Amino acid sequence: MGYFIAAAVIVWTAQTVLGFWQFKKFNNHIRDLRREGRVAIGRARGHFAAGVLILFVIDDQCKILRGEIMEGRTVFAGFKPFENFNGLTLFELSENLCKTMKLSKQQTTAVLSAQQEYESYKLMKAEENFATS
Repeated sequence: MGYFIAAAVIVWTAQTVLGFWQFKKFNNHIRDLRREGRVAIGRARGHFAAGVLILFVIDDQCKILRGEIMEGRTVFAGFKPFENFNGLTLFELSENLCKTMKLSKQQTTAVLSAQQEYESYKLMKAEENFATS
């Protein structure tokens, strides 16, 4: 019984340390991307399928300058170039466009999530500006 408890503590500790490492790595990556422009972040949680995170670097007109994607089930997954939407505006993205590009369901969810999250952010900023004026 003591070995089981010791193994559980070791696994829990490793999971915590690796999760912290992944979070720190992600934050540093976002900070680097923000030097290039604003960043729209989309995600699709994976319960049975691998989770997906998509980052779009956008300019002042919401034109996608660069995209990156991270897919995987482990903390060792990393970002890779995702150039499918470069040159389009964030507001041109749609489920039909994702289907045309043969994206997976998780990828489509993450792309549309980036669009929705950015729209929510812009609305929140507009309300803050209205409230302060």
